Amino acid sequence: MKQNSSRTMNHHSSPIIIFLLSIFVSFSAFNTVNSNVDASTFLTKHKLYKVKITSVKTDDKAKWIIKGTSKAPTGTKIYATTADKQNANYGINAAQSTKNKTWATMNHGKFSLAIDPHVLKNATNYQMNQHFKVYLFAVSKLKSSWANSNAIAPSVMHDIASKASSKKLKYTKSQSTYYQNLAAEASSKAVSASIKSSSSIAAREAASRASSEALASSQAAVAAASSSAATQSTAAVTDNNSGANVNSTDHAKWAIQNGYTWATRKGHSHIIAPGQPLPDGYYWQVP
Repeated sequence: MKQNSSRTMNHHSSPIIIFLLSIFVSFSAFNTVNSNVDASTFLTKHKLYKVKITSVKTDDKAKWIIKGTSKAPTGTKIYATTADKQNANYGINAAQSTKNKTWATMNHGKFSLAIDPHVLKNATNYQMNQHFKVYLFAVSKLKSSWANSNAIAPSVMHDIASKASSKKLKYTKSQSTYYQNLAAEASSKAVSASIKSSSSIAAREAASRASSEALASSQAAVAAASSSAATQSTAAVTDNNSGANVNSTDHAKWAIQNGYTWATRKGHSHIIAPGQPLPDGYYWQVP
């Protein structure tokens, strides 16, 4: 009798145990979040909440500003990531607060967040009116700071995708214009830097040329002055010996060597008595 009772209990309890195990496995698979970068920043179990978008706008920094509602409790963090499984940013959080670089969170059933297109989906080109498919949801028990909001593993994103509804965001004209202007500004700065560098080199070369020209001019002036002095000396010789090459005065005269002056005569001059001739290579110093 006891043996039959035991068999009956096992027979009825087995399906219950299997059922409970299946729920546990399913729940664990759905609520496990892994990080591609730092797994220690994430808990292993999280609860997801669907969100409803009520408005989408763009700000002056080309970000999407999204407002909506959800049944998630106040303080629950909002997560957004591209739905493109082939993109390198798949699983990376692109949502942030509209006020600063922190988590966007639920506040009494409502939320407001900002999404940067370049963080949402890493691409080299964006076309106006292009649509971005996004997984947007609220998720509990994320303990990491926003700065360390690491990627959710693609294997976990598969489970999230089956529970969180996807949304579409359109790349607007204002966003396209903003990034075109950024590119033009960056190009302009690069050109200005190149011109500034070239101008600096040209200025240095011009200064070098001016310095060389000034030196050459100075040397030419010195040469001209020397030539002028020599000419004056020769003229003095001619003038002072116009009559005869003899001191015909009644007093002694100074004879100064050609190329020298009264101020530099020391060692290059002689006193010539009356009636004495002027030495070769000398000129009379006019009294």
